[in-house]
Amino acid sequence: MKLGAKGLGLLLLLVLLALCSTIEVGEARRDRHWRSSRTSSSQLLKKGKGKKTSSRRQYGSNRPSPKPPASSTPSSGAGGKGNQTPYQPSPNAPHIPRPSPPANGSAHSTPKPPTPPSCGKAHQQPSQSQPPPPATSSQHGAVFSVVDFGAKGDGVTDDTKAFQGAWAAACTQGASTLLVPPELEFLVGPISFSGPYCKPNIVFQLEGTILAPISAKSWGSGLLQWLEFTKLNGIVIQGNGIINGRGQQWWTYLDPEDEDDDDTYHVEFQRMPQIKPTALRFYGSFNVVVSGITIVNSSQCHLKFDNCQGVMVHDVTISSPENSLNTDGIHLQNSKDVSIHHTTLACGDDCISIQTGCSNINIHNVNCGPGHGISIGGLGRDNTKACVSNVTVRDVNMFRTMNGVRIKTWQVSLRTYVQTKF
Repeated sequence: MKLGAKGLGLLLLLVLLALCSTIEVGEARRDRHWRSSRTSSSQLLKKGKGKKTSSRRQYGSNRPSPKPPASSTPSSGAGGKGNQTPYQPSPNAPHIPRPSPPANGSAHSTPKPPTPPSCGKAHQQPSQSQPPPPATSSQHGAVFSVVDFGAKGDGVTDDTKAFQGAWAAACTQGASTLLVPPELEFLVGPISFSGPYCKPNIVFQLEGTILAPISAKSWGSGLLQWLEFTKLNGIVIQGNGIINGRGQQWWTYLDPEDEDDDDTYHVEFQRMPQIKPTALRFYGSFNVVVSGITIVNSSQCHLKFDNCQGVMVHDVTISSPENSLNTDGIHLQNSKDVSIHHTTLACGDDCISIQTGCSNINIHNVNCGPGHGISIGGLGRDNTKACVSNVTVRDVNMFRTMNGVRIKTWQVSLRTYVQTKF
């Protein structure tokens, strides 16, 4: 009986424990289910609120942020953009407008990525076309103005030293520019712009006026040239300026029919040396270009090339009175590969004079007159041998000239060889 009582007690304890566990499990289940339902409702509320606020934020945020990229394509795809902003792929919305415009070629014609293939020439020109012409004036970095070196430009003060200083500075810089500024007149005496030690590709930008001196003291016993450029490579003289040789002083002295009553004028001119200078001369230079400038009233030759190779003269105007003596327009001697075109020459002697040692001369589209025309020679002076070859003259207008194109030889010349094409 004792054992039976103990066993009954144990059974009762087990039953009580089982009842308690079932009650706690039920309560836990009830509690968890209530919490899960509670959290789900809160989440639903939060989701509902989030949708409302997110929709408002989408319009407000899309206007400032997505519209900058879309502003480039409003004209091409305004309606397409509305379809590109659905709510479902809102994070991907900024990526959608970018691939869609390629279908509209016009939309992507302005942005940078499509332009290289369509406008490839524009990108190739600065990189490929700029390096080949190193002597272009626009590409010359260092500019030396004669005014910065003390030139007055009043037409009275001697500015020769200022020109010398500017030239010395330009020589030390590769591809530099010497500037003669516009609307000024510079009195410059005989000067030599020498170049054995100058760097190549120098531009002489002439926009003002250079005046020759009228005082006999400036010329000494006589000089063969006034402005001289020697032993240069890649020298360019260009611009809209004027070189005025003021040769009237020599012409008046040599003109027996002049009836000027100013005695002092004659006294001053009688002091002038009998050797008359050439206005602009190039000697021993390569790759010479003269363009745009005007040369007037030289006492003798206006423009001369001696022992030069690779010469181009274009858009140049040369002018002096018809009765001025020995005022050749362009004089060539011992020079090769010369091209003269689109130039106007009016003088008192030959428009173009071609002397011995010249070859490969091409003259076209030139206005000649008044003057003596285009002359080869005289050749063979003092019983010397003379050679001129490969001269071409075409499309030249002659008016009020003594001759057209002629070959002049001395009667006692030993041998003369001329090869020309008219």
